[in-house]
Amino acid sequence: MNFIMEKLKNDGAPVPCLFYPIIKKKNLSVAEILLDSQKQADLLFEIGEEVPSGAVVRMTELWCEAAAFGMECKIGEDDFPSLGQPLVSEPEEFEALQVPALDSEPLRSMIEAVRLAAPRIKKPLIVGVTGPYTLGSVLNGSENFMMNCLADPEAAEKLLVKITGFLVEYISAYKAAGASAVMIAEPSAAMISPAMMEEFSNSYLEKIISALQDDHFSVLYHNCGNVTAHLEVIAALPAHGFHFGSDVDLCKALELTGNDRLVMGNVDPRSFLGTEGSEIEASVRSLTEKYSAFENWRLSTGCDLSPSASPKGIQAFFEAASQGRQTR
Repeated sequence: MNFIMEKLKNDGAPVPCLFYPIIKKKNLSVAEILLDSQKQADLLFEIGEEVPSGAVVRMTELWCEAAAFGMECKIGEDDFPSLGQPLVSEPEEFEALQVPALDSEPLRSMIEAVRLAAPRIKKPLIVGVTGPYTLGSVLNGSENFMMNCLADPEAAEKLLVKITGFLVEYISAYKAAGASAVMIAEPSAAMISPAMMEEFSNSYLEKIISALQDDHFSVLYHNCGNVTAHLEVIAALPAHGFHFGSDVDLCKALELTGNDRLVMGNVDPRSFLGTEGSEIEASVRSLTEKYSAFENWRLSTGCDLSPSASPKGIQAFFEAASQGRQTR
């Protein structure tokens, strides 16, 4: 465990993904924050100063890289960015797919925001990127890509090699900009078998981890899908930490990963919609009772919170988390 993960472990504070609701709380639009480097940097700094979390987590992504590849992307006022139709449909099109330059939008703005924010933030700054299999699923369509992996694995491998090379460069830019860690989101891998996950996801993630993770920069694995059956495969990754959704058996995850790697999760993000807080308080108490004996568990939301997440729910989350820490 490197010093960043050790800091999160020793601090004990929760690590929720609440970038989007903080945008709304500040009466800003999602579009202006995501596309304006300085405004985003200022927001990241404010999150670090105002929110009692162990780290500043800037979303788990799933839109930015695909938009840079050329997919249509709609960024509205107060909702998650939404992507249009897949960019390629047939395996024959994979080779011609152009890898975006890091100075193209929206990549440039996202990297620049981290460069501006990182020197000002006293906590670890965790950025999110889309994982290789998931980005392939987005660019090719989820069902199409799964079938292409089965029917034409050589073509799928060529696309994944191209994506992996791009992700290494992209994450390297975040590392150079001052990010403490990257959270790689692979939710699409929840829809394939553990054997396929090992072949078409893990093997490429291992290349990313090998190229980037060191004593000063961590790779975290995120999956908000129901991957309890995949946990042995996931735990084999040499990542410094893991971040799971509400459907995952964290006891099994904690046992498989061992005490030297963080496991974060897993309050259901949907419970923050239209809530007065009692459901979230109960969830946090339940999770604390189950997992507080594990020193490497940290409370988190199972995925990004919606811009429409209830302020009362977020307040209840932190109040219950504080009470749970006091009783540990």
